Amino acid sequence: MIYQMQEGYFTLEGEWQDRSVNMLAAQHLAIKGANLVVTREALPAGLGFTEYISQQKNTLAKELTAFKLLNDSEETVEDLPAHILEFTWNNQGGAMYQMVSVINIEDGVLNLTATLPGGPDEVTREAMLVAMKSFKFGAVPAPEGGVPA
Repeated sequence: MIYQMQEGYFTLEGEWQDRSVNMLAAQHLAIKGANLVVTREALPAGLGFTEYISQQKNTLAKELTAFKLLNDSEETVEDLPAHILEFTWNNQGGAMYQMVSVINIEDGVLNLTATLPGGPDEVTREAMLVAMKSFKFGAVPAPEGGVPA
């Protein structure tokens, strides 16, 4: 298995499962600390995607102080089932706003989580939503003419 990441790649022997976490900080937005995190996880045995989403909402409600679900919308990402959850909660006295795009992939899920400490302004919320929805599977397409920039 070849595993590509921004800085380079590994050639791995045997069976490996990608459980990496990637965090991108949005330096250009007004809300300091705005970030987008990508995580991967397997679906528990016998649990379908719909049940997984329900379980995740229950877990969030139990584990996050003052959790409030603002939106739960069914989506698709490149024809794969997905959900976008928007919610607020209290992190040790500080307000947190998060949007999570949960995408059903093979035997697992890909989570894209946008976090806006303190809550969103509409410009920052929209910028993070656009970033999340820009996700595409696979390698970056070669530029026109086939010459990398």
